[in-house]
Amino acid sequence: MKAIQIHLYSDGGYFEKQNIGGWGAVIFKNNQEYMRLSGWQKITSSLEMELTAACNALHQLKKISPPLSSAPSFHITLFTDSRILIEGLQYKIQLWRQHHWVHKSGNLVKYQALWETLDQLTQEHNVTWQWVKGHNGDLGNELADQLAREAITERNA
Repeated sequence: MKAIQIHLYSDGGYFEKQNIGGWGAVIFKNNQEYMRLSGWQKITSSLEMELTAACNALHQLKKISPPLSSAPSFHITLFTDSRILIEGLQYKIQLWRQHHWVHKSGNLVKYQALWETLDQLTQEHNVTWQWVKGHNGDLGNELADQLAREAITERNA
């Protein structure tokens, strides 16, 4: 059985003047666009939207046919232009847990629940993370960014 390639692209954005954020995600299955997702939220931040986009993209993996549980030959890569997400998952999350979600500065780590969910989903689906330079012509990244922006601008449409 040939391995099924799943590429997820996620991005978040934030319009500071309106204090509104948006997130977007695109899922490709064997290099064919499979699904687009997006949403918006008031009183948020860019980081929260980045985390939300990645979590929502990974949640959708359960809807891909055939189900991941019956096809061990899925190769899943999540592409993001957020180095913070990758560094947070690969290096910092263990330190945060050891220090009870408190930074060295004494401040609480923001969005603990989203970090925990993202870590759980990453491990559950054996996801490989890949950084991609934003606004640099990568189709999936540009599409995720566009979806995030449209979610903000078209929220009342």
